[in-house]
Formats: sequence, structure tokens, C-alpha cells
Amino acid sequence: MGEQIENINYLTPTGFSVTVSREFYPHLQYFAQSITHPSITTGGAGVGFSRTDIRLVADKIQFGEVTFDLIMDEDMESYKEMYDWQLRMVNSNHRPQSARFSGQFGDNPVPTSYQDIRLRILTSSLNPNREIIYRNAFPISLGDIQMNSASDGEYITYPVTFSFDYFDFA
Repeated sequence: MGEQIENINYLTPTGFSVTVSREFYPHLQYFAQSITHPSITTGGAGVGFSRTDIRLVADKIQFGEVTFDLIMDEDMESYKEMYDWQLRMVNSNHRPQSARFSGQFGDNPVPTSYQDIRLRILTSSLNPNREIIYRNAFPISLGDIQMNSASDGEYITYPVTFSFDYFDFA
């Protein structure tokens, strides 16, 4: 006999929280409004046989990118935080290799290019239920900002897309 379903509550789209490095990226976690969790593909290998290809079970997983939509704060600190991260990654080629991964440059702590992003998914009672950890994430795109003088009170949002090695559940 099959296992019985114990929890029949649906996952609400508003129940989540984001954590990166609170020391270096407090705005990302505070202003995150939505997340697009990435796709996962497993492309099976094709082996030629006679006049057709035979598909074999996949031997690797490919992850898409994770995208967060952030609200723009008045001082644009959330945007600048992501901009500075990307700028540091590009400029890290001008620092010693040890400083790129250690989070230390001279006497000053600096964030590393790679960060784990933690997405806590909350229950309908707003209690933590699941946690997805995007390992070794770094921003690859800081999206467009649209400003409109005829806005009807809507807040400005913008997307930030991250690449990562893999994700797992904690």
C-alpha cells in the first residue's frame, strides 16, 4: 500500500525569506519581493543504433539561473549592493588569488565572489518549513529599471539573476 498524504495545505507564493551574507548584502534579503526558482534538466544521452538513436538515462543535471525581483529603495542601496558585487567580481582579477576566495584583502574583510543564498520557504502559518540553498551563487545580470512619471503609486522593482553550482535542501 502507498504512503498516505499527511499535509494537504498548498504552498502560498508569499511565504519565503532570503538570506545571503547579512554583513555584506542586507538589502537583498530585505527587499526581495519574488523569486523565480530555476528549472532543472537532465538531457539523456543518445546512442546511435541502426537507423535511430536510443536514449539512455541522463548522467548529469543542468541547473538554470535563479532570479529575484527586488524593490528599489529610495537611496537605491539595494541596487548599488548588487552593482558593487558585480563590479568586485570583475575587479577581483586584479587582486591576489587568495583574496578572491578568502574574503580578506589586506586588513579589510571583503565579500567573496561566491555566496550561498538561502531561501526559506514558510508554511501557511509563516513558520520555516523548507530551505533551499543555492551553492556558490554570483550575480550574472542586474536587470532594467523602468521609471515612469505617470505611475499610480507602484514601487519600482528590478530583477537580479544569479548563476550557481547546484542547489540542495536543508
